[in-house]
Amino acid sequence: TCYEDFKTQFHREFPVVYDTRHIISNIKVELKGQDGYSELFRSTCLLNLFEECKRGRVGGSEQQPRITDNMRVEAGVKAHNAGYDSYLAGSVFVRLAHFWCTYKSKMSFVKPFQFLDYQREFQCFKNRVNLIRCSLTHINFEGGDPEFGRPQWLHVSRVDGRVTCPDHVTWVFSAFGDVNVRTEGGGACLVALPSIGMSAGVLVAMRDHPVYRVVRYEPGLWTVRGVVAVATGVCVVAACVGVIGRRFLK
Repeated sequence: TCYEDFKTQFHREFPVVYDTRHIISNIKVELKGQDGYSELFRSTCLLNLFEECKRGRVGGSEQQPRITDNMRVEAGVKAHNAGYDSYLAGSVFVRLAHFWCTYKSKMSFVKPFQFLDYQREFQCFKNRVNLIRCSLTHINFEGGDPEFGRPQWLHVSRVDGRVTCPDHVTWVFSAFGDVNVRTEGGGACLVALPSIGMSAGVLVAMRDHPVYRVVRYEPGLWTVRGVVAVATGVCVVAACVGVIGRRFLK
């Protein structure tokens, strides 16, 4: 197929690929529910990951690789500059690899690691590229892809009716695992979750949240056309009840 041909050709041109988004998504799954790690990696945004690693919040900071920023770029124009984004991705990759080696070694003390150690521990992430809001979680360029599964969407709005802030929604829901957030009409947000089980758990946990109202997303119900249709249906039902009521009360 064209898709398989694409994977083959891509792998031929780029035989070794590491995706920081795929790496951090899987690390978060491993760390979920473990004491001492709940506040780590609340955001999977590349810049936020870089800042978190740079501040030494990631374990083993005293033995962290030293990465010097020698770039001469004016403030405010670094983000999405090809060279600077490459620097961020490379820095995050090395620091996450160091963290992962430290975590996997289960040692009571932190030691320096060689790059071969990083490669060995990151072998499970090699040539896998993350996908956002797709039926696949990622593409595997050197083997079979994972099973298809539709993302579980939740509709998130504020209890007070104000416009939701996507960044704050991302921060709140990242406590449950890797999520993707996009804005929706009416000042609400849609939150994509990787599994039905996680969706059910989030609905229970957020049932009495003081700020956000969280329900399952029904495509068409939350569109303007869908709201009009629901409103029209309610009016028709009310009218029918009124007619029937008057008829029997005569």
